[in-house]
Amino acid sequence: MRIRTTAAALGIALAGAAFATVAGAGSASAITPIIDPGNGVYLAVLFDRGETAALNGTPIPGLLDRVAPDGQTLMVIDPASRLPQDDQSVYASVPDVVGEAAARRGVFGIGWYNPEFNAGYPVRVVEILP
Repeated sequence: MRIRTTAAALGIALAGAAFATVAGAGSASAITPIIDPGNGVYLAVLFDRGETAALNGTPIPGLLDRVAPDGQTLMVIDPASRLPQDDQSVYASVPDVVGEAAARRGVFGIGWYNPEFNAGYPVRVVEILP
């Protein structure tokens, strides 16, 4: 079980804007790290549509799941997501999020944060669907 939120519920707009900026960078961009300790972002990356699809075909999402443990991960998933969830939690792994984003031509992001800037959680997983 991972904690669920929406961008509006926890004021995640700043990070969402950073993720959206990278997502809009186009296919010529490589995976771009986002590092902004002043806003609590130690390291975050957002994969564009093609990178998310390619990532889905590798063992990397399973490895990322190990560094995004239950109880320490804030899931910011798209409102159109079909992942199992209730008002408080997402019942999905990082590979599940990557798989859904890839299948629906969305993007996936993951970041390590100062918990004070991330609702008390050190890890954030983001899904943005078209």
